Amino acid sequence: MKNTQEFFRLGDKALTGLTQFEGAIGLTHVTVASYGPVLVDAKTKSQAFEQARFDKAKGYTVLREARSEAQDYLLSVRNYLTGFLGKNWSALWTPLGFLNNSLALPSTDAGRCQMLDKVKQYFTANPGQENAQKQYTAAQADALCTALTNAAAAIDDNKVSTRTARDARDTAQTGLKNKLQELRSELETVLDAEDPRWLKFIDRIPGDPRVPEQVTGITATAQPGGIIVVDWPDATRAARYKVLKQVVGTDPDFVLATTVDDSDAQLTGVPSGATVKLQVVPVNGVGEGAASEVIQLQAA
Repeated sequence: MKNTQEFFRLGDKALTGLTQFEGAIGLTHVTVASYGPVLVDAKTKSQAFEQARFDKAKGYTVLREARSEAQDYLLSVRNYLTGFLGKNWSALWTPLGFLNNSLALPSTDAGRCQMLDKVKQYFTANPGQENAQKQYTAAQADALCTALTNAAAAIDDNKVSTRTARDARDTAQTGLKNKLQELRSELETVLDAEDPRWLKFIDRIPGDPRVPEQVTGITATAQPGGIIVVDWPDATRAARYKVLKQVVGTDPDFVLATTVDDSDAQLTGVPSGATVKLQVVPVNGVGEGAASEVIQLQAA
């Protein structure tokens, strides 16, 4: 789904409509009992996919750190061992994995781990050249190789988990989409095309292709702690409302404060003593209605 948040908002809206009107309008095929678990499953699978994506991103961070530590260590060890093996390549460097007349460090994780293993073997065979204070030891080389190997393996596991979670999410969301379509089809058999109760299930009245009427009669009350409570009468054909605010002297224009399904809202975090302008814009599936008149008050 391109907009998961909007998809689940509509899913929640349909559940609210079913809870309120299932019995009153005679719905028998798509009910709270049959629809609710499908919605929960889709949300659960979506959350599992997002968690898998987060875990994969975190895994890549661990891998980058392990790779960097391994590379830095190999560079340091190479520089340290020049005191024993010379600054230029010779056959003395061969046991450490430096071949072909070169002291170049490996550029792949497999190559790094292979060289770390060679370093481990070298220090095991030449313990007098270890430097415990700087961690130039067989044990440290082994630990860094293990960390790099584990991080790379974890990424492979993360990739599988993410693909599996994505497929499960897509299947569950398709199930919810189909269930919403079934609900729409059943509603068409029990509701007139212009029945306003459609707005309890979806964002528009199928037989009324008009945007909502303008909101009138807004009231607002400032409460301590930067809270403003806004209320207004329901606007005809409105499925939800955008509440806009402008803090005078701070906001150059109105900004979206919140979007609500009901005809009231609570705004928080308003600076104490600030002069605030408010507007409410009604919205449905057709579009936005005209913005209300501006009201103004001072935050407590």
